[in-house]
Amino acid sequence: MRNTPQGSLQSLREQNRERVLELLREHGELHRAELARRTGLSRTTVSTIIVGLLSDGLVSESTVSGPASGRRGGMLTLNPDLGVILGIDVSLATARLVVADTSHRVLQRGVVELPSHLGWSERLDRAADLARELVASAGRSMDLVVGAGLGVPGPVNQFTGEVAASSNSLGWEGVLAGEELSRRLGVAVALDNTSHLASLAEVVWGAGQGCRNVIYVKIANGVGAGFMIDGRIFRGAVGAAGELGHIGINETGPACRCGNRGCLEVYTAVPAVLRALQPEYGELITLDEALRLAREGERSCRRVLSDTGLLLGRALAGVANLLNPELVIVGGDLAAADDLLLSPLRTALERNALKIISASVRVAPGELGDEAGALGGVALVLREADRLVTSS
Repeated sequence: MRNTPQGSLQSLREQNRERVLELLREHGELHRAELARRTGLSRTTVSTIIVGLLSDGLVSESTVSGPASGRRGGMLTLNPDLGVILGIDVSLATARLVVADTSHRVLQRGVVELPSHLGWSERLDRAADLARELVASAGRSMDLVVGAGLGVPGPVNQFTGEVAASSNSLGWEGVLAGEELSRRLGVAVALDNTSHLASLAEVVWGAGQGCRNVIYVKIANGVGAGFMIDGRIFRGAVGAAGELGHIGINETGPACRCGNRGCLEVYTAVPAVLRALQPEYGELITLDEALRLAREGERSCRRVLSDTGLLLGRALAGVANLLNPELVIVGGDLAAADDLLLSPLRTALERNALKIISASVRVAPGELGDEAGALGGVALVLREADRLVTSS
């Protein structure tokens, strides 16, 4: 039998150790048996690795079961004292933040309103102010922050770090938002599109847990998507994957903010839904009012939501035929319509996708609500630390 070089054995041990740490970063808490299953290592090998990680202070193990501990006995996590992570989602109207530790526990959360007249710099200023406030209220200092994940409403060029032009990123074009926030906070920042981050968060903590191939669609002021393929965010060649709202469905249709005509979002985004209701209910109709009327049986409101769901379902059927997801998650403001939107969406997807595709895909509402983007920022730092940048 050929002897294995000592250096190769040491390298293998380090790789196995890093794989265990990677799984704990990704999933938060796991049993030893689950770590063995996911790594393909023997339970003995995993136990040896865990002993070393516990000795080094990198991992914690829960020994008490029940509600008082919040965890099942024997669950392993990264040591929560390793640091603090910020998740920040800057949208058109708000900046939403969560502060979490490395064991995936949320320590603090908050939101600040952003008036429409504010430019990108003032928006980041307010987000940074809230971040410092929340870290302090969590009993931590900024020195303990190991990174922040920032979501913005537009494509992010993954090579340059610039926010690219889109209908939802007006005013952000060319901004190095990650570096700018890093300069304000003094911490490394990972930057991505909000829909990408929401898709990641739903897979880690929400409706997509246990799934590896997921389409997340966010229906709000615009329509965007995030794709999880084989358990990872799919960003495309430069980072712009997921612009679902700009699939053309009628080349002679209304003008879109992107410069084209008949894009999906001019028919299905929240402003389009409200415009369709204004002739009957007046210009002051709000989404909350429209959803209330629809639940009470108002036929016009129900019809508009049904038509919107059918259009979205047809578009998603095409995407599903390309990506073959196991799950489509619907998030954003319009997800509050529940089955008034989702039922026709499912019907259209099933009718227009290939049978082998439609038979294997589920449609579900998101579970993380307005916090999906911010929570995705936390998950991004935990999973993709190589994306962290600092101010130059």
